[in-house]
Amino acid sequence: SYGQKGVVTMPLEEKIKAGANFDEVITIGPLIMMKFVVKTTKPYNVKTVVSMNPIMVDGTGMCGGCRLTVGGKTKFACVDGPDFDGFEVDFDEAMHRGTMYRDFEAHAREAECNLLKKEVE
Repeated sequence: SYGQKGVVTMPLEEKIKAGANFDEVITIGPLIMMKFVVKTTKPYNVKTVVSMNPIMVDGTGMCGGCRLTVGGKTKFACVDGPDFDGFEVDFDEAMHRGTMYRDFEAHAREAECNLLKKEVE
């Protein structure tokens, strides 16, 4: 970013408005960032590829952990992706699915901390 402060969409939109010609934008990172990159590029019809990174368990699509809705159809990131047309990804659903294990993760983190605490005592 050459020291430019702010979110990634700011310099992207500045460059597009200044007349930069992008054939394609590829975005990889947090879902919320990719969602807003897509919101930035869509009005300018700049092809935007997102690299999705949901929970992947078996790599075959059988577990369904990496299920996404893309273009109104169910896709599995481990089999069909992980790269998709950003204009077609249902980011709200993907972000909601990403929170499904939050309580389990917090419990596991607490259990791990308790194990470490016992080792120190």
